[in-house]
Amino acid sequence: MNYDLLFILIFWMIAMTIVTISSVKIVKKYPAYGFAALTAFYVAYLLSSQVIATKLATFDFGTWFGYSIILSTPAAAILYPFIAQVLDMINEVYGKKKAVAAVMIALATQVLYVMFIAMAVKIPAAAFYELDTEWTTIFALSVGVTFASWISFLVCSLLDTYMFSYIKRKLRPRELSFKGDAFLNPYIWIRSLVTDAFSLAVDSIIFVVIAFYLIGGMPWEVVTGLIVDQLVVKVVIGVADTPWFVLYKRMLGKTDLENVKFVEEKV
Repeated sequence: MNYDLLFILIFWMIAMTIVTISSVKIVKKYPAYGFAALTAFYVAYLLSSQVIATKLATFDFGTWFGYSIILSTPAAAILYPFIAQVLDMINEVYGKKKAVAAVMIALATQVLYVMFIAMAVKIPAAAFYELDTEWTTIFALSVGVTFASWISFLVCSLLDTYMFSYIKRKLRPRELSFKGDAFLNPYIWIRSLVTDAFSLAVDSIIFVVIAFYLIGGMPWEVVTGLIVDQLVVKVVIGVADTPWFVLYKRMLGKTDLENVKFVEEKV
C-alpha cells in the first residue's frame, strides 16, 4: 500500500470538507461578504498552485489487473479541484457576472505575482546567501509556468463559468421539481461534473503545451506523455470534488444572491 498517497488523499478530503463547510457558513451568515471570502480562497489556491506547479510529481496508483498505474503531472494537480469548486461556488450563489469578476480579480493577482517575483530575481543576493542559484532557478521557472497558466486559466475559467451558468439555467426547472434529497439531485451533479471535467481537460492541453513545450523546451514525446497523465489526474481528481459541491448546495438550500444588490452595512 502506498501510504504517502493514502496520506495525501485523507488530508485532501479533510481540507475539502473544511473549505466547503466554512464557505457555506460565511455565505449564509455574512452574505454581503461571501463573495469576497470565496474570491480570497480562489486567489489563494491559484497563487499556491503556481508555486507547486514547478514540481513535476509522480502519482503511483499501484497495480490494477496486472498493469502498474504511474502518472507524472505537475504537483499542483491536487489543488485544481479546489480551484474549480470555488468558482462553481461563486457561480452557484452570486451568478455568472460575479464569477467572471472573480476570474478577472484572480488574473490580476497572477500578473502582480509575476511582477513581484521578477523584481525579487533581479535583487542582488547577500554574499552569505548560498541558495540564490536554486531560488532563482525555481522561481524563474515559476514565472514561465505562471505565464502559461494565464492563458489556460483565462480560457478554461471563462469556459467553466459560461458552461456552468448555461447548464444551470437549462436544467433549473427539473432541478427545482426534484422531490428527493438535494444530495441525490442528478441535475446538481450534472452541472458540476460536466463543467469541471471538460474545463480541466482543456486546461491540461493548453497549460502543458505552453509551459513545458513552448517555454520549457521539453521534447514533444515527453510533453504528450505529460498531457495524457495530467488529463487523467486532473479529470479524475476534478470529478472527485463533485460530492463536496453537492454538499455545499445541499447545505445552502435555496440561497441565491445573484440579483441582490449589497449596500454598506451601517454600524
